[in-house]
Amino acid sequence: MDIVSLLVFVLIIALAFWRKMNIGVLAFAAALILGRAVGVSDKDIIKGLSSSLFVTLAGITLLFAAVGSTGAFEMLSKKIIAIAGKHIWVLPILAYLLGFVLAVIGPGAIPPTTLTITMCVSIALSSGYNPLMMGIIGGMGLMGGRVTPITPEGSLVSSLAAEQGITGNIIAPVFAFQVLTTVVFAIVIFLAFKGHKVKPKLEKDVIEKTHASKTQIIALLAIVLMLAMVTIFGMDVGLSAFLVAGLLFLFRIAADASCIKLIPWGTILMILGVGLLMKVISSAGGIDLLTNLLSSFMSKSTAAALTGVIAGVMSLVSSGLGVVYPTLIPMASQLAASVGGANSVAIISAIVAGGSLAGFSPMSTCGALTISATNSIRTNLSLEEQNKMFVQMFLIAVIAIVWVGVSAFLFSNLIVNILG
Repeated sequence: MDIVSLLVFVLIIALAFWRKMNIGVLAFAAALILGRAVGVSDKDIIKGLSSSLFVTLAGITLLFAAVGSTGAFEMLSKKIIAIAGKHIWVLPILAYLLGFVLAVIGPGAIPPTTLTITMCVSIALSSGYNPLMMGIIGGMGLMGGRVTPITPEGSLVSSLAAEQGITGNIIAPVFAFQVLTTVVFAIVIFLAFKGHKVKPKLEKDVIEKTHASKTQIIALLAIVLMLAMVTIFGMDVGLSAFLVAGLLFLFRIAADASCIKLIPWGTILMILGVGLLMKVISSAGGIDLLTNLLSSFMSKSTAAALTGVIAGVMSLVSSGLGVVYPTLIPMASQLAASVGGANSVAIISAIVAGGSLAGFSPMSTCGALTISATNSIRTNLSLEEQNKMFVQMFLIAVIAIVWVGVSAFLFSNLIVNILG
């Protein structure tokens, strides 16, 4: 059933495009049929539904719909675009730096994700860039800056490495490889979406000086409050977003009825449905089939590359920080020894990168928020356009995982030799 489960996934995507249906609806149906076929009970299938992702997506999109209804994002985007002027080529660079700086100063990649992705998408739609492109580049910045001595990811990597006797300068080569891998991929994405061909928008309403209203300032401060709740007090990002959105509604900063209607329910259904189907595919052995196939080709020279790809494949259906890193990093030294003395730090670097770049799958936070933010701002998207975005993001995640393998093969050992 492992091969069949993967074929089911391809069939669902094809049917959704052919019949112009929401992929999520078909995915829920396929999860039931496939689950029954492999002996997974309905109750266990439902357990595979990511309630945390639902709370995150619904809460975040509601909060940002509330903030967006005040014109705050449009105002802020215009100010940034006005500063860039004719030199809009700096905007993708700023998008990467925004994510990088917010991650590297301490919180890591996860807490600043919402602000980074939403701002990048908003700037893209105001400046003429593709919103998916800008969302990915901003997300690449988050991933590039996530492993430092003061971030949660850095602390986890250090502790997991130390438990297997890997000490010394671990973070520097992992950080450097992460930056190199994300920067190169961000450039590739910029070129693939033809960002270099976008012309500056010189309309008066874009370049004129804009002034923030009192309501817009309060709305933007609400986002700061939400980030503080998450980063300082360790509160759940989705629940925090609901709380802050509730305050905005309570004090008449935004109207709850209209903002609730702006939540992209179709996109959320799509993300949750396909995520659920992927869990069933994993139970059917589809993910193990891919992982074992890759492992069978592993050697000293390809150990880091293929382990990075395995990490990426695993991260398509699970959390990089919560599942992939704690699962694979403890195996690094043993894996290195089993294939004839591969570099364990290079393998760890590849695992971190694989678990990061797979996050642009539409079933993961970065990919899901990029699609949701685009749908929230561009409310006139057709179902066909939404399906197209979903598949684009999934293909980009697959390409990103392949790139991790290539980057690890070319650079991981070199970077460790220089910085390790």
